[in-house]
Amino acid sequence: MAYSTSTLAAGCFGKVYKQKYNDTWAAIKKVPQQLISRKDLERECQVYNKASHPNIVKLLGDITLKDSKWIIPLEFIFGEDLETTIFKPTKSKIQMTPANKGTIITGMCEGLLHLHSKDIVHQDLKPENIMVEHSTNRAVIIDLGLAKFFRNGLNSAIDMGNEAYSAPEVLQRCSQRDQRSDVWAMGKIITELCARVRLYTPSVGPEKIKETLRDQPYCHAVCRMVETNPSLRASMGGVIGDIRRAAGGGITAGPLQRGRLQPPLPHTGIRNRTTSPMNRSPSPLKFERAAPPKPVGPAHTRPIMHRSPSPRLTKDKNKHQALVPAGAGGLDQDFMKMMLYQEASKDLPHSLPATGMVRVRRYEAKNGEVETWEQKEVVMQGGQIIKYDDIKFINK
Repeated sequence: MAYSTSTLAAGCFGKVYKQKYNDTWAAIKKVPQQLISRKDLERECQVYNKASHPNIVKLLGDITLKDSKWIIPLEFIFGEDLETTIFKPTKSKIQMTPANKGTIITGMCEGLLHLHSKDIVHQDLKPENIMVEHSTNRAVIIDLGLAKFFRNGLNSAIDMGNEAYSAPEVLQRCSQRDQRSDVWAMGKIITELCARVRLYTPSVGPEKIKETLRDQPYCHAVCRMVETNPSLRASMGGVIGDIRRAAGGGITAGPLQRGRLQPPLPHTGIRNRTTSPMNRSPSPLKFERAAPPKPVGPAHTRPIMHRSPSPRLTKDKNKHQALVPAGAGGLDQDFMKMMLYQEASKDLPHSLPATGMVRVRRYEAKNGEVETWEQKEVVMQGGQIIKYDDIKFINK
């Protein structure tokens, strides 16, 4: 590796240089050997190898040790970081047209969706860790050094993320960083990009987003992403359809591709039940279910289920309503609640509690690679469904 040029970035774990690597330009990360253990280095390599996606920076080759420094060759993005795009307009080469903005927002959300489908939590999402390619406006999430695998509540990296983009539960030390805190950070980044203002972190919540974005097309999705209560916060799979639609005519979802989750169907967020493997017997390989809270009250007090038309047939007037409309609302809202309760409880191995959360996750692996991965999550409060996500990933 020759032709060293200027330093691209520097941090507490080393520096990144632009250098030639195998006849192509690369971002070469050099980390002093004493600053990172072999175990952490192997974890970082595993994250890069598992996270192959156009909107995630690529590892170009093997990590080597030279002059007491670990050499990590990464894809070089000919562009600028999102910090420059948002807050340094005089230096930025990106024109903030609606189409370009849509490409950037959709790209970084697709990248985060892919990370989460691989059970990877980035931990340190911020504008400096998202690059924008000048020629295509492709957004690329970089710096996976703190990223961790998150399975069954266990994580493989320490919590060192930036506090300016930390969710409320992380700042209050009530929870470690997970997929939900990544979603919160992405919601804040989208708002700052759309409004070109730096938000004061403790103020960020649905009301602040409505005040800042007003009638911009991303407002509804971002409000769901920055819910203060993490149990009510949307997942990336739950909002990606809204993000794609908000991006406008220049961005279309297209058919399901490798490394993508299925977009939600309109109106209700309930997805493709007729083809879901949930309707088949559990995978013989792996199956896990979070222990549900005990139902409140005797069994005979729980609602009686009746067969009814699929909520996918709901008229367009309900398109922007919440999953379970708030307030009294009359016959239409009561009917919607009944249908949603029935749909949510379908295929679950037990009755839903009156209050609490039920999460069911199933995935199948072959030759060490996840082939199918799906998760259902239902949050109940006072006998009503206040959140329902049903997402699926097909890696073929």
